[in-house]
Formats: sequence, C-alpha cells, structure tokens
Amino acid sequence: MSARKKVQVVYTKTCKYCGPTKEMWRDLQKVYEFEYEEIDAQSSKGQELVQKFSIMTVPTTIIDGKVQFVGMPNKNKAEQIFEE
Repeated sequence: MSARKKVQVVYTKTCKYCGPTKEMWRDLQKVYEFEYEEIDAQSSKGQELVQKFSIMTVPTTIIDGKVQFVGMPNKNKAEQIFEE
C-alpha cells in the first residue's frame, strides 16, 4: 500500500459548499487512512496556502502538496485517489 496521504481543505465560514466538502472528507476518513486538516482561508496558515497555490475559490482540496480539487469534489473521484 502507498504512503499515507495528507488531505488539506481550505475553506471559509461563509462558503456554502465548504461544509459538505469537509463532511465528505471526514466520512472518507472512516474508510481510508489519511491525515486530514481543515484550514480557514482567513487564518495565517490559510493565507500562506492561498498565496502559495494562488487559491481563488473555496473549498480547495490539497493532497500531498498539490491542488487536487477546486470546489466540491466528486466523491467517486476523491475515492480513486486512495485506490491508486
């Protein structure tokens, strides 16, 4: 099995798709083993990521240091990441 993946979701408190996105990743964490972190785009760490990845839209999902999803991910596509 491949190394444990690290999933980071950059969100804002007013984003309507951020809650369901975070919930989806939490549900997937019950099935797949991966590190998971939710980062408010307004926080200092969030601002660093916004700058580093030129994030213009939330939610943005970063997996192992690469932007994988912008907006609400398709659950099937998200699961495929763990089945590679």
